[in-house]
Amino acid sequence: MDNSTMFVSCILAVGIGLIPAAIAKNKGHDFATWWLFGAAIFIIALPLALMLKENTAKVEQSQLASGESKKCPYCAELIKREAKVCKHCGRDIL
Repeated sequence: MDNSTMFVSCILAVGIGLIPAAIAKNKGHDFATWWLFGAAIFIIALPLALMLKENTAKVEQSQLASGESKKCPYCAELIKREAKVCKHCGRDIL
């Protein structure tokens, strides 16, 4: 295998590793770890990333930090920042 073929293979592995990494990141898991896993063993990493359970606490924390969501003062469920009524408990938000 010559240098140009090896270079293209490395670039392809780096790019293809982004797919399971992005899926895992959206579910609240570490991007870098899943990127390395995806770049090394894509055929295994992709199905595992798709079956991965969401890390609810981390996703909730990032939504609160970004300001796109807030917690309902009555039921503590996440709701949109602009919400006037909680979609979970139906109470009016002040």
